[in-house]
Amino acid sequence: MPEPAIAQYQAASGWRDFKRIAAHHELVCRPAVACALGTQHTQTLTLNAEGDWELESKPDWCTLSQTSGSKKTELTLTIQAYSGNGEQREGDVIFKLKGKDYTHRCHVTQYGYEYGEDEFITLQKATRGNNGGINIVILGDGYDAENIAGGQYLADMKEEVEHFFGIEPYTTYRDYFNVYTAFPISTETGVGTVNTIRYNRFNTTFTGGVGLKCDYDEVFRYALNAPTVNESNLDQTLIIIVPNSTDYGGICQMWESGAAIAFCPKSTYGYPLDTRGVIQHEAGGHGFGKLGDEYIYHNAFIDACNCACCGHVDAILGAKSLGWYDNIEVTGKMHEVGWSHLIFDPRYSDIVDIFEGAYMHSRGVFRSEQNSCMNNNIPYYSTISRESIVKRIKRYAGEQYSFEDFVANDKRSAGNVTRSLDIYSGKADVKGFAPIIHKGSPLKTSSKSKRKKSKV
Repeated sequence: MPEPAIAQYQAASGWRDFKRIAAHHELVCRPAVACALGTQHTQTLTLNAEGDWELESKPDWCTLSQTSGSKKTELTLTIQAYSGNGEQREGDVIFKLKGKDYTHRCHVTQYGYEYGEDEFITLQKATRGNNGGINIVILGDGYDAENIAGGQYLADMKEEVEHFFGIEPYTTYRDYFNVYTAFPISTETGVGTVNTIRYNRFNTTFTGGVGLKCDYDEVFRYALNAPTVNESNLDQTLIIIVPNSTDYGGICQMWESGAAIAFCPKSTYGYPLDTRGVIQHEAGGHGFGKLGDEYIYHNAFIDACNCACCGHVDAILGAKSLGWYDNIEVTGKMHEVGWSHLIFDPRYSDIVDIFEGAYMHSRGVFRSEQNSCMNNNIPYYSTISRESIVKRIKRYAGEQYSFEDFVANDKRSAGNVTRSLDIYSGKADVKGFAPIIHKGSPLKTSSKSKRKKSKV
């Protein structure tokens, strides 16, 4: 209560039944929780006090950069290494206003675990290709130490990897890829929104709708710690961020150099907007495949739409100038589309043609098949999309691409029961975002960390 009003509250009917009525003072620790795995962990705390403060007590396995101060103070909390073999320990760091019976606490937990914080492990090692493998780095954000030590984190990362490779052509060409993960600890679980804050490792947050962003520079710096990732291949490395959220969402942040961060939450929405659909669309389609969206939101010509999102013709042409978006065209002329070689090939002519509507618009932009993963997340990439992905795999792997080799290894059966336009069972009010393409390369701000660890 306000300090001058304490006596009134103590005497008032109803209020006087409370055993303790005390004055409210300004003393807040942000965040009010801290967690760690078995390795030593440091965390920044901000203490906001109305006057002088001091440390009242703490666990003996924690240290603070200072134990007293005045008003707003930034502190470093260090949680010492722990060989608990799966056991948990916890305690409170308690701060007190000097001269007043007023405290605030930060609750600290630590879990023994077989892997250390930020330690990289290899989930899959490439066995094909001439360049040591194509790198995928998959990282969760919004997973605290309990989520990690309890096994949820690693199970989620492995499940997402299986979803990524559970669609052609990635299934057939899986052996070309290295896949790494690590254990970034978040102070709190989940991710923030435009109105809420979560203290997570990479500052991942929803931006409104299904959009997501994070501290891109920190993510790229972190990924450079993976065993075979370096500055020379970072632009060919796919980074997947798995926000610890079951909300539907997803977006791919891409750089003109080829670098990409695909955000793929653990969506529990119905097929095809489930987590499988999200990672196959965002990571496999946009992040690595550099494919354009094929969904339709506006019943209008792409070059004549007055909606706020437009400039889409320029966006498509800009992506095509980078060698991307092979699956869509702004021309409907049969011998000028990028998939003209498939239209009359008897092996594909029954499904490949020219269909109007893609990249949010129903007119003036064209796709090659009735439906695909780039439309509404079904587990099927169109033929031109599969070919484009295989071309990229071969190029990154230092191998020569051959159309006849592609055909010999191509599998189109995955689409037999999913290419229909009427299979959609997701939520009609959910809309996706086209990839955001940033200028240049992230390398200008990324640097190799010295804390690199790996474990196969």
